Formats: sequence, C-alpha cells, structure tokens
Amino acid sequence: MLYRFGRRLLGPFFRGMYRMNIQGRQHIPQEGKLILCCNHQSLLDPCLLSIAVPKRQVYYMAKSELFENHGKWFGGLLRRLGAFPVRRDTGDTGSMRRARELLEEGKILGIFPQGRCVKNGVPFQPKAGAAVIAAKTGADILPACIYSQGKIRLFRRVTVRFGPVIPFSQMEESLHTRAGMKQAAGLLAQRINGLLEEKY
Repeated sequence: MLYRFGRRLLGPFFRGMYRMNIQGRQHIPQEGKLILCCNHQSLLDPCLLSIAVPKRQVYYMAKSELFENHGKWFGGLLRRLGAFPVRRDTGDTGSMRRARELLEEGKILGIFPQGRCVKNGVPFQPKAGAAVIAAKTGADILPACIYSQGKIRLFRRVTVRFGPVIPFSQMEESLHTRAGMKQAAGLLAQRINGLLEEKY
C-alpha cells in the first residue's frame, strides 16, 4: 500500500524533474518470479526503477548500512516499502532466505549486482549474487540500466532501459559450478553493458 502510494505521489515529480525516458517496458513480464538487475550509480536508482516498472512492486535487496546508519525510522520506512537488508561481502543467509521467499511468491526481486554505487561511464561488472539466487530459485533475470549524461541531477535527462529477459533455462546448465556462475554473471554484464552502450 505505501509503495503504491509513494509511486503514485512521486512518479510525476521524478518523470518531470528528471525528464525520465523509459524504454523497453515491453520486456517486463506482467507476472511470475523475476530478478531485476541494474547498474548502480545513484541512491535514486531504486526510485527511478520503481517508477519505470508499471503495476508490479519491486522488492529491493539493499545494503545493511542503509538500515543501521540512518535511524530506526528510516530503516522501518525502507522495510515498509519492501526493501530488506543484506550484509555485503558475507554469506548472509538471512537475506538469501528472504530473497527466495519473495521469488517463490512470484514477486520481482531488485538487485544492484555491483554491490555499491559506481561512477557513470565505468563498465558494469557484477558480482555473482544474482546468478546464485537464480540457481536456487529458477527465476529469470531481467537486465536493466540507468543512464544520465554525467551525474543524475534535476532537469538532466535520465534514461531507464530494460532489455529482453534472460530465461533461467538459458543459464540452468551452467549454474551448477562456480565457473558456471561466473559465466552467467558475464552474460548479465554483456547484456547490461549493451544497454548502456545504446545511450539515448
């Protein structure tokens, strides 16, 4: 409820003030479990992605520092919006369990596989987390990118672009080994870097 209200309230502001250009919405499945993977260059990225995805809610896996370092109120707000914490660079079984639960319920799980904000223009190089979750849940992966000419600022055009889904069946055989996980992460990198190279 809060998520839908926030998107309805803030959507016109973001679309106007950031001159949002949304492309590839036809690639977003209208139902079923899905891992949405995107490059990460700004703290605004979850808002921009959520506004770009019509009708369905995106449940974000977010770094634990956002929940711990900004007070209980802010952490509680993030949880009410569907986000949940993950401790980076650790085997966080709690966040993995929550991710699996959401996907088993047919939800969209939002992940920024780079793990942290990366400057605009740096090639997308994901960690293997999305591939690991896909292997455990059988979920398809939807590649996306956010692009701006320089830093994201008011009145500077921001493009949100979605690419064709990577079906789990395309990755399934390779997801049984560490090398295969790396290969799947490489495929995701190739897709998202391709989206970034298209610019506007």
